[in-house]
Amino acid sequence: MDSIQPFLSAAAQDMRTLEMFRSLVNGAYIRVVNYHNTRQADAVRFEREAASFRRHFVPVTMELLDEFFETRRWPAEKPGLIPAVYEGWRTHYDVYARILDKYGFRGWFYVPAFFPDVPVDEQIAYCQPHGLRLRAQDDYDDPRCCMTWEELRQLSRRHEICCHTGSHCDVTSDMPEELIRREVVGSKQRLEERLQKEVSVFCWRSGEEYQRVRHAHRFFQEAGYRYVVSNLKLEKIR
Repeated sequence: MDSIQPFLSAAAQDMRTLEMFRSLVNGAYIRVVNYHNTRQADAVRFEREAASFRRHFVPVTMELLDEFFETRRWPAEKPGLIPAVYEGWRTHYDVYARILDKYGFRGWFYVPAFFPDVPVDEQIAYCQPHGLRLRAQDDYDDPRCCMTWEELRQLSRRHEICCHTGSHCDVTSDMPEELIRREVVGSKQRLEERLQKEVSVFCWRSGEEYQRVRHAHRFFQEAGYRYVVSNLKLEKIR
């Protein structure tokens, strides 16, 4: 008991940790597993994980999520699980999505909406100043590291495409409103224009919470998102 007390004291000062404990105690109906680079070298591990997901969880669709928020009851016998795949890497389509498809599981792919528009020969240089941590480029003989729009369109037929800002930017309290609109509203418009389907979910870089920047609220509503995801919450926009 004495050994755990320092941990509990530290946790009490961290709102995110407290929120995590609250969710676990109250029963979390949806779990999330985060991925970034999904290299071919890790495919065996990804496949073991996907097989386990299929046995123990159900995929989370927009329809299932809408029903849960409307009724406040989880409509499946097993808890839901979201493989959340961030940053739009080429390996997401070539490696990870194929594994999910094999096991009939749905992924949520969070794409910085302006990344696929970067010319192929500029993509690697684009990554570092935008906080995109490239780890898998040695899988390829050419400089393309982002999914193409055609790959994203194909992916959207079986999985959820979500918006991860336009340029993978951090949210700050002094962010100008025109930049917020571009990163929140303009990014959704770009994804929907190219995918020809609705994009319902938004996530800031670093998984910041919905209320992290209060004057950003109206831009989520202006854009027409239905959900905002942070590191510990999936919140419905009211």
